Amino acid sequence: MARTMRAFARRTCHLAALAVIPLLFQIGAIWRMEWAIADHGGALRSSPMSPALVGLIAGGLALAAGLVVMVIVKLLFRKAPPSQ
Repeated sequence: MARTMRAFARRTCHLAALAVIPLLFQIGAIWRMEWAIADHGGALRSSPMSPALVGLIAGGLALAAGLVVMVIVKLLFRKAPPSQ
């Protein structure tokens, strides 16, 4: 069971690292953007983040929440140390 959990954790960390790269590109694109002088406010103004960035952030938060739940469950259901 421990080997399976370690392998799963390694695989999850690897996939999380792969998801961070597109997230950094999206954030970098937002930081390089200049606001137009004639930018309209209100409903005509575009949203501050792209839908892809919102999806990546939501996915990352869901992944982090799942990892936290896995750690809590693992701590709650671990075996007691052997008595000596």
